[in-house]
Amino acid sequence: MESEARYAWVGAVIVALIASLAAGLLWLKGGLEDRHFNRYTIYFRQQSLDGLQLNSDVKMYGIKVGKVLDYEILPTEAKNVRVVIEIDAKAPVMEGAVAMVNRNLLTGLASIEVNNLVEKAPPLTRKPAGEPYPVLLEGQAKLARFTERIEGVAVRADETLSRLNLLLSDRNLAAVEATLDNINETSAAVARDIPDLKRALIASHDAAAQVNKQFAQVGPRLETTLEETRLAVQELRTGVGQLRLSTDLALQEWQATGRALRGASQAVADTARTLREPAGALFGPAESSLGPGETKE
Repeated sequence: MESEARYAWVGAVIVALIASLAAGLLWLKGGLEDRHFNRYTIYFRQQSLDGLQLNSDVKMYGIKVGKVLDYEILPTEAKNVRVVIEIDAKAPVMEGAVAMVNRNLLTGLASIEVNNLVEKAPPLTRKPAGEPYPVLLEGQAKLARFTERIEGVAVRADETLSRLNLLLSDRNLAAVEATLDNINETSAAVARDIPDLKRALIASHDAAAQVNKQFAQVGPRLETTLEETRLAVQELRTGVGQLRLSTDLALQEWQATGRALRGASQAVADTARTLREPAGALFGPAESSLGPGETKE
């Protein structure tokens, strides 16, 4: 009897555990059914999907908001993979959003990062023709941008090394060495000529001092001479003015004298014509002489 009671007790405990497990599963199922998810399609053409698999995380701003449901390698297009993801409806996906593949460098596992690029954009709900879900655009992963920058730096470094190699060629090194030798020779020559240069500078300084001294002595005399010259120029200007006035008066007198001489000459000419014909002057013209405007018939 005790064995049967013990078995009955164990059976009851097992039944209770099974019922509790079933109730928990039903509760979890109900909680999951209360959550809503939106599905989107992504076409990856430029990014590598290494490390991406089913149920891989889909993140937004670093927070897990969904998972990868399915993927398909399209045979008709090279390097084209269609990936279907599921995102919690609480995570807003706006028009213009892009999807990128981020890869953990330590584990090699990949996830999909969704970023909204356009502020205040409407939710992405439009389905293109022939597509069961809205389509997310493919973005550029941070690692890809970092790789491009590294490649750019490598290209610049290679160019820099090439230029350095060209700069440090044997020909340029020989030219630099010759230039340095010339500089050394010039420096040595300058060092040898420094005493002569000092003496020349001292002589120039002494000469300048002598010139300043002579100018100091000649300065007052020069000022006096300039003042006298100024007075002489002023007197000369006065004399030139008087001379110009006298010249004008003399010209006027010469003009009056010339007019008088012309009048006297005219009178002398008239007198000479009168003396050529004394009879005409005394008795008038002869009867046979023609008057003004008359002609012989």
